[in-house]
Amino acid sequence: MPLMDCPVCGRQISTEAESCPQCGHPNRAAAPAPTVPNCYACAAPATTRCQSCGALSCAQHLQSIYVAHGHGGAYELRCESCYSSAMGWKVFGWIFGGIVLIVILIMWSQMGRH
Repeated sequence: MPLMDCPVCGRQISTEAESCPQCGHPNRAAAPAPTVPNCYACAAPATTRCQSCGALSCAQHLQSIYVAHGHGGAYELRCESCYSSAMGWKVFGWIFGGIVLIVILIMWSQMGRH
């Protein structure tokens, strides 16, 4: 095992040692602090992800929206882009449903005349 001199006390220590057994001086550089990813919209630390696209976000930039899934649905946290998209589809669904209802009512009223 290779040896080296401790930079503080000069004692021979292993290059694999975490610290000098004589004086306690650390032999390895301190591990860098883990970096926390930032929010996609601001410099705040990201605390969660968009449940649609996975964008990292702080709590301030996520919005809750009810999304239908199969036989039910759930509230999901969405980034601004995914929230806008979901709202657009929701509005489209209501408009489409209204048009279908109007067509059905018109057809039903015409059937009553014959």
